Amino acid sequence: MKILKIFLILSSLFIFLNADDDHYKEHKYKNLEYLKLDTNQIKQMRTILIKYKNKYEEFYEFKEDREDELEDLIKEETFNSERYTKILTIIHTKAIELQTQRMEEIFNILNKKQRKKFAKYHEEWEID
Repeated sequence: MKILKIFLILSSLFIFLNADDDHYKEHKYKNLEYLKLDTNQIKQMRTILIKYKNKYEEFYEFKEDREDELEDLIKEETFNSERYTKILTIIHTKAIELQTQRMEEIFNILNKKQRKKFAKYHEEWEID
């Protein structure tokens, strides 16, 4: 009886670990193969991604500098909540603008069917 229980537990565990989620079968993080882009779209996408890679590097440097300012504000004798809020707003606004620009460019090269597929995974393209 103990052997049967162990076998059931192990087989349940095996089935659980090997279960496929249909939602992610054809998708890997930030991999666009599931969109089946044509040659022209691939070139356009490559251009967009390279362009925004550089912009994101600039953004992260900018963000790091603003976060240093936030640290300095916290070290002061009195907390300047207005300045703190302003710095956070600037960081988030710049991130939203950058993300929106990139999404618009990606949107413009995809057809309706591709947009529908891309929409399922758009969260992974958000700025952290």
